[in-house]
Order: sequence, then C-alpha cells, then structure tokens
Amino acid sequence: MDTALLRARLAPVDLTPDELRGVRRIRLLVAELNAGTLEDEAYALSLDPARHRNLDQILGLLTERKLEIRSAPLGGWSPDFSVFWKEETPFALLLGLHWFQRPFPHRGPAWVCWFGPAEARQGAYRFEEIWRNAHEIGPAVERILRQAVCRRGGRETENEPKGGGEGPPSTGPDPKTPLGLTDQPAPRGWGARIDRPEGPG
Repeated sequence: MDTALLRARLAPVDLTPDELRGVRRIRLLVAELNAGTLEDEAYALSLDPARHRNLDQILGLLTERKLEIRSAPLGGWSPDFSVFWKEETPFALLLGLHWFQRPFPHRGPAWVCWFGPAEARQGAYRFEEIWRNAHEIGPAVERILRQAVCRRGGRETENEPKGGGEGPPSTGPDPKTPLGLTDQPAPRGWGARIDRPEGPG
C-alpha cells in the first residue's frame, strides 16, 4: 500500500496483527511531520498499557523494513490519497480525507472516494513521481520511537523505591530534531493533482 498524507500523527493509529497479516510493504509519504509531537505521542503510548501495542506494531514494521517513510514538504498533492496493490498491480485508489480517529477536526463533511484500477494506475504514477523526489525519514522516526521505549524503561527503573524514596524523573532523549523531520509547520497552499500516465493505456 502507498499512502500520501499532508500530516500524520502516531496517537490515532490502531493496527492489529490480523490487519497486518499479509502486508508486505507500506510506503508512507508525508508533507509534515513534527518531531516534538511524534516524540511526545510515542512516549505517551509507551506508558499506556492499553495502547503501547500500537507502538510495538509500528516499530516492528520499521525494523522489518515493511514500513518506509519519506517526507516531501513541497510535494504538491491535495487531497490525501492511498493506492492499494495486489500482486504488483494497483487495483484501488482511496482519494480524500484520511481520518483514523473521531471526532473529525473540522465542521464540514469528510468526503472520500473509492476508485478502481484505472484511477489506481494514475494514483500510483503520481505517488512514484513524488516518492522519487522525497527524502528518507524512516530511520529518524524509528530512532524517536525507540527512544520513547527507552524513556519508559528508564522511568520504571528510576521510580522504584531506593532507600525510602523515588529517583528523579527521566529527562528523556536528546531533544535535537532528527534529520529529515521538522519542528516547524510545513508550507501551506499546495496545488495538486493526480497526473495521468503518459503513453498508451
């Protein structure tokens, strides 16, 4: 599956082993990914017994290289879209707002359209065009998620009673922004389209 999102957040993601069974590759293309927000959300998930499984699932995908993430702040697409593949052939295109959690953060309708193979080929062509010019941020994202897990482990250790008291709170990892991520909002006002492939067919 190939997915192009204006911005992505970690907290709403809820993937189960059954949903990931049979998934061979997910390529995620983002225009905006805030390193500070990602770190805070990852740490919060790591401390939540009911939700830290989501963090483990994403880390597993990154470790196995089933999940690739690239950033294209000036990629020029709108709205969000996803291309679904089967046996190396794009067969469906999801075009419109991608939400993973309610309530929707706007007052208007959240429209999304589902298209078949012909439109999926156009979406795949457009995705590849942006993907080639985007830069890799998967390793930076993986590093942030692992640091969140380490912070959780450090907090659990430091909070154990030592001589009748508790240790100091964990200070967390180096706050420097990893290469490829931003702590500033991405530019707005993208003009975008899904281009039609050249040539016959």
